[in-house]
Amino acid sequence: MPAELWTLKPADDARATALARELSLPIAMMRVLVARGVDELETVKAYLEPRLGQLTNPAAMAALSQALDRLMEAFEAGQHIGVFGDYDVDGVSSAAMVGDYLKRCGANVTLRVARRDEGYGFHVSQAQELIDQGVQLLVLTDTGTHDVEAVGHAQQVGVDVIALDHHRVGELSWPGFALVNPHRPDCAFPYKGLCAAGLAFYVMAALRRRLEARGREAVDPRENLDLVALATLADVAPLDGDNRILVAHGLRGLERTERPGLRELLRLCDLKGRRPTAEDVGWRLGPRLNAPGRLGDASVSLDCLAQRNERTAVESARRCDALNEQRKEIQRRILEAARAQAEEQGDAPFLLVADEDWHPGVIGIVAGRLTEEFERPAAVVALEGEVGRASARSVEGVDLFAVLSRCSELFVRFGGHAAAAGFTVERKQLEALRLALAGAAERALADRPAPSLQLDAELSLATIDFGFVRQLARLGPHGEGNPTPLFLTRRARVESSQIVGANHLRLALRQDRAVRQAIGFGLAESRPEPGSRVDIAYVAEIDHYKGVERLRLRLVDIAPSRGG
Repeated sequence: MPAELWTLKPADDARATALARELSLPIAMMRVLVARGVDELETVKAYLEPRLGQLTNPAAMAALSQALDRLMEAFEAGQHIGVFGDYDVDGVSSAAMVGDYLKRCGANVTLRVARRDEGYGFHVSQAQELIDQGVQLLVLTDTGTHDVEAVGHAQQVGVDVIALDHHRVGELSWPGFALVNPHRPDCAFPYKGLCAAGLAFYVMAALRRRLEARGREAVDPRENLDLVALATLADVAPLDGDNRILVAHGLRGLERTERPGLRELLRLCDLKGRRPTAEDVGWRLGPRLNAPGRLGDASVSLDCLAQRNERTAVESARRCDALNEQRKEIQRRILEAARAQAEEQGDAPFLLVADEDWHPGVIGIVAGRLTEEFERPAAVVALEGEVGRASARSVEGVDLFAVLSRCSELFVRFGGHAAAAGFTVERKQLEALRLALAGAAERALADRPAPSLQLDAELSLATIDFGFVRQLARLGPHGEGNPTPLFLTRRARVESSQIVGANHLRLALRQDRAVRQAIGFGLAESRPEPGSRVDIAYVAEIDHYKGVERLRLRLVDIAPSRGG
């Protein structure tokens, strides 16, 4: 991206300087917060020291009281409780949390997660399977809001259903006992960003108070914050408000987790002995826990998280790791074929690629890669017989759901949101769909605002040391809704420049007496000559490799300095 499109975020620099002096913290760090609207002294203090006591009181959550009443009834009567979760990390983590918590508090629990080949959601066949096992109360996690047929079936045969879900709610006509979902139109709970595991944490914390009020022993729900962090980050939930607090404490919980499967997974990810970051969860732990569900059987991930038997849990963690390697190979083959199809489509505004041999569990990742590489919306269709299931991804500024809506008559079904969506389409409609999507996307791309790179502050290289980067970490955890700060340094001299790996750039940069190492993933084409001057946009970070910490700048973009 040309440096002319780099933009320094506006901020009250005088306010940032005053806060920095008051708190004895770096001015650049305060500028990041002020630019993001955190500009009052007490607000800054609370932001830098997130405490569980700052969490929103769940008392206003619709149906929470009814759900707790029914759970207490099940405890008092010794009823058999079935817990069912979706097959992604949020569904598995929330089911593991609820099932494990209820068991450890003395309940009789059967725990089950969905399989990919069963399709999305909770089905009548799954409800009946649990009912046949003697379940007298069903708790659904990360599903249930839209599964009215299966929920209604259970209720009709006398099995109450509680759903802990965070998916959008349409017209509310739900046949179950209690739908705990912050998106209910009648829910006064103000924070709407929770994933299912975050929601389950609130419910288990409230249940603990009920159990103890009845004189029953209950497990501390804070032991589940490791799962909340995993699920929130894997589900790409916003890292603001309550979520940021939960994840900050959950990452600490991951470091000292008592779950044997999770401990083994941390070891396999080379994260043992240090606190994982949000990025570690997103790039290392999350993909391994998602892999079994993507390839068909999320019960492997469930055992990794919920099993207290050391041998079973460790074996499950190793299986997650092996399945992730298998997933990567499947993904590599599909991406190669999908990329070839995309290249044949030239400058088509919307890429639509399809094949019969593509695994539906990885097409979403492939769609995301195509979108990144070709900088336009893309859909990847896994064909089976005369029907195809697709995952689609979009670029910033193009509302994917709106694009699909303009072609709605060509789908069997579709759904999603601005950035990601899915649809089912008949094979015979593919060519018509390709043309329709191209037309809809062309209009959306024409209206798309010019992309720009938003930078938080300008720094000298001398400012960047271990102390500064460690202070910056207090602004995290970073992710959706709380992006990692991006910095600008102008006119750095290139001391050395080399290509590493397939297309990565490694630089040594000097500014006055300060020399810093930089890595630019995928930036080989922007390689500058030694001795030249460059402007850089980057993340300042500490890299951990084989137990050694290294200060580095992770380049996001690089451009020749004006005037050379």
